[in-house]
Amino acid sequence: MILASNPHWFYFWKEVAAAIGIVAPLLLLSVVDASWLNDAIGWIALIAFVVLVIDIIVAFLNWKTTRFAITDQRVAYQSGMFRRRGVSIPLNRINNVNFNQSMIARMLNNGVVTIESAGETGDSVFENIPNPEHVRTLIFAQVEADEQRDSDRDAASLAKALRDQQANIPSTG
Repeated sequence: MILASNPHWFYFWKEVAAAIGIVAPLLLLSVVDASWLNDAIGWIALIAFVVLVIDIIVAFLNWKTTRFAITDQRVAYQSGMFRRRGVSIPLNRINNVNFNQSMIARMLNNGVVTIESAGETGDSVFENIPNPEHVRTLIFAQVEADEQRDSDRDAASLAKALRDQQANIPSTG
């Protein structure tokens, strides 16, 4: 295994935004002195908090069950807690690897990696990849190493075939 990782922690940005969206109005409304409003806000806050906690748990489990990996033979991605999905791209099928980072993603060292392959699916897009430029470099290094192994295998096969042919040629003497 060359690299194995979960998505970048930025994966949780929606949950953080939701928590801020729940807490900020509650803090603002806490200064209002109206008991009926405070009771209603209390119930709404409790419901919103329970929904947020459930959402955070589900997001964490999805994050934990999502893996991006680079091996010496393939690039693989799996995700899903209940319904799994995955893609496995053999190194010899990879044509190009691109990455994309917004300014914020660059500051957070997070991005999108797109792998162009010769497979049926075409481009595979992987979001929330930590250090995408490094990932791209690792994939290219593994593709080159795979090509070298193929070349070495082909050369060894050719050398063996030549040796076998030489051994089968009757000597004239």
